[in-house]
Amino acid sequence: MAHPNEAASRAAKIADVLHIQTPSPWLTDRRCMPYCFRCLVLNDADVSAPRWKREWLEPTAEFCRVHHTLLEKVPASVFRLSSHFGAARRAINRYRDMREFKDFGRLR
Repeated sequence: MAHPNEAASRAAKIADVLHIQTPSPWLTDRRCMPYCFRCLVLNDADVSAPRWKREWLEPTAEFCRVHHTLLEKVPASVFRLSSHFGAARRAINRYRDMREFKDFGRLR
């Protein structure tokens, strides 16, 4: 028979996993993924580690709750073609650079 503390510990671990797991209604095919670049590169918990926030996975997400700005978007293919998060972040940076270059060309 399991000790009551072990059962409580298991229940807490399950609750933690459910808290970080993406809700199934949010799992949809998307052409683009929204994100806040400042939040992506400035992780409050660990400045050396970028992070992808759960709230950006919500299909109706449009604004950053921290910076109160519109979320940027990156093609979902960036993640399908990247083998890990570091590679995806480099691809996001290239995509942003390309967008800035195109926008700069329009100003002329």
